[in-house]
Parts: sequence; C-alpha cells; structure tokens
Amino acid sequence: MDGGGKAAELEVHVSGLRRGAATFLALVVMASGAGAQGRYRVLVGTGETQMTLVEFSPCIPAETSACGAFVTRVIDTSTDTTYGAKPSILTEQVAPDSSGSIAVQDGKVRIQTLVRTGGVPVAGKTITDPKRTATAVAISPDSRYAFAVFEANDPDEKSLVRMIDLTTRSPIASAFFLMRPVGIAIAP
Repeated sequence: MDGGGKAAELEVHVSGLRRGAATFLALVVMASGAGAQGRYRVLVGTGETQMTLVEFSPCIPAETSACGAFVTRVIDTSTDTTYGAKPSILTEQVAPDSSGSIAVQDGKVRIQTLVRTGGVPVAGKTITDPKRTATAVAISPDSRYAFAVFEANDPDEKSLVRMIDLTTRSPIASAFFLMRPVGIAIAP
C-alpha cells in the first residue's frame, strides 16, 4: 500500500505455494497409479483344502516401494470360497496378447517369444533349477509376467513360485513354500 513492494512479495510467495501444491498433488496421483498397476496376485494350491494368496511386486528402478513376493493370505478352501476352487495344474499357456508362451518340459520352464502374426517362435529360453522341478505355470492378464511352480526334489528343500518377466525371459522374484505347491492361477 505504501509502495514498499510488500504486496508484490506476497503475490510471488502465494504463486510459489500454488506451484508447490500443484507439484505435490501431481506426484501423489502418479505414485498412487504406479503402485496399483505393479502388483500381481496369484493363488497357489498348498494342501488338500488350502491355497495361498501371494502378491508379487516387480522392482522398478529408482522407486523405493517394496518389491518382491509376499504371502498375503492362507485360505482354507473347505470354509472359504471367496477365490473359488483350488488352482489347477496347467503345464502350458499362451499369453493373452499372443506375444509369447510358457510351458513345463521335462521339469524345466520353456519360454517362447512369438511373432504375433502366426505365432511363430522367434526367441526362447529355458529356466532350470537343479534343486527343483517345474510343475505348473500361469501368465498374467497383461501378458507381461509368467509365474511358475518349482517343486523341491529333496524334502529338506523349499519349493517355490517364480515370477518371470516375459520381455527379458528372466526370473525377477520368488516366493518360497514349506508345503508342496500344487497348481497355480492368477487371482481375481
């Protein structure tokens, strides 16, 4: 009011606050969207009347969120039908977008990248585990990841489920099981 420039200073300060609030809001929206799309849930049969819900979260470079595999729930299928019947044992699957396939062959996991026109294999890789035998597979609905059950050959070893990146054809996370896993399916 007196021409000392205090009003101009206040306007600059308020604009800076608005810009900071807008940036913060944008970061919150981006972070909430990124976390939600990076999680995959699978059901693994782990007994006569039991299955385990496992959440896999791929590691994203430069992001500090938790990544890996986490058991989130053990389900007694005799009393809880929320997730339906126990997962079946599928030994071969083609990605929903037909970009690749995964199969159990002689206790190993064979991954094929396919040319979309005609499904011709162009690249492949075999994933083996000297202590375990592959028994079942499943592919995520977005065709980005596959999940494979590896049953322990020795009763003293743990069985596991591996998350496999179908682009690089490499395992990226594992969940270990004391009980023998039987069947796998993508959770609803």
